Amino acid sequence: MSRMRELRAHLRSSAELSVQGRDPGELLRLCKSGKLVRVRHGIYAERELWDELDPWDRYRLRILAVNDTARNPPLFSHESAAVVLDIPILGIPARVHAQQEGDRVARSRNDIRRHFSSGYVPEKISLDGLRLTGLNSTLVALGAESSFGSGVVAVDAMLRRKRTDIAAMSDAAGWIGSGAVRQRLNRVLEFSDARSQSPGESASRAYMHLFGFPPPQLQAEFRDERGFIARTDFYWPELGLIGEFDGLVKYQKAEYMKGRTASQVVVAEKKREDRLRASRF
Repeated sequence: MSRMRELRAHLRSSAELSVQGRDPGELLRLCKSGKLVRVRHGIYAERELWDELDPWDRYRLRILAVNDTARNPPLFSHESAAVVLDIPILGIPARVHAQQEGDRVARSRNDIRRHFSSGYVPEKISLDGLRLTGLNSTLVALGAESSFGSGVVAVDAMLRRKRTDIAAMSDAAGWIGSGAVRQRLNRVLEFSDARSQSPGESASRAYMHLFGFPPPQLQAEFRDERGFIARTDFYWPELGLIGEFDGLVKYQKAEYMKGRTASQVVVAEKKREDRLRASRF
């Protein structure tokens, strides 16, 4: 079962709760007492569940709540489509994003950002009971209209996972009429690199570029007389510098720790670093 379907099972509508004998007054009291969380008007979740969720899952619940309270099923796009499609982005979005279809007659609510593109008909798919812009349409929207860093993080990941390629994304960008918008997208596509091994590495590389650092070599291999030492995230041979992005997952998740304690991982990293320094890269 997908994560969205798992989360949907924990949402309760006011209509559903009223069948259980909970009138609007009681729902208000339960929210004030902290036993219920109002995810959106008319949609609730148990406080105990809400407190256990990470910020990304809370955002997923907000997407589901918008879908379940809409008069017509929304077409989720941009960052919201990315979250459902398992495309990494930078930061938890402040609003739920939807592509406005047809004329500009619907009002934008505080918790929804509606995107208007005259004459634009994006690729549309259905997933987990939600209407979404397709993978390439979503990537193009992020590259053209989100931040440079978020666009790079998303495109790098999809290139690395071989879920798309530059040609497919370029084809999906045919709707862009503005030269400035197309330039923003092309900047992301030209910079993106499938060799970035994590969103953290992609974000780091994007910010290095924005701050004017010279481009590093990615995944450079180093060896000494004992053999292979490491494959580094970033390497500037002309400066004699190595850069690494080390997220907390390296010291917390079993797939990275490989049966070792956090202390053992830190010691192994220190020994690796000592060998790199001694190799006089």
